[in-house]
Amino acid sequence: TDESVIWWTGRNRNGKHHGTLKLSKGEIQVRNGAIQGAFEIDMTTIKNKDLEGDPLQPVLIAHLLSDDFFFVKMFPKASFILDAARVVESPTLSSPNFDVKGTLELRGVKAEINFPATVNRREDGSVSIEAHFDLDRTRWNVRYGSSRFFEHLGMHLVYDLITIELRVFAR
Repeated sequence: TDESVIWWTGRNRNGKHHGTLKLSKGEIQVRNGAIQGAFEIDMTTIKNKDLEGDPLQPVLIAHLLSDDFFFVKMFPKASFILDAARVVESPTLSSPNFDVKGTLELRGVKAEINFPATVNRREDGSVSIEAHFDLDRTRWNVRYGSSRFFEHLGMHLVYDLITIELRVFAR
């Protein structure tokens, strides 16, 4: 888990913010080309990178931790259960080689997600998994600033999609 990291990017009309989250534990099993696993995400580790040194950085982090967003006091952990990983037929070296299907639990809500991933065996025998995809945060009741649920948001409008980039290492 020390090497594994989740990068996030959230956007609004005025720009974007990005940062990281850490895994608290996880397990991947690879047997006969089939991949299964589960990961626990420590939501208390949410960090912001673009406002480092800015007095607004702790304000943003506190807002993300609050019930407006991820309600970390009530839901300090999120989890992902890897239900299936299907090998992509004839992928190029520069494209994802697996289609991943799983269940993400965030804020006490479970929803299925699918995304492409690149799985590589490393020289030391470990495996790296990298993926890039967007999540609609409102599927997990993260509704702050969403025009789907609120009107007249003005400067409080926050786009529903969060971009996730993850890199997971397993031994």
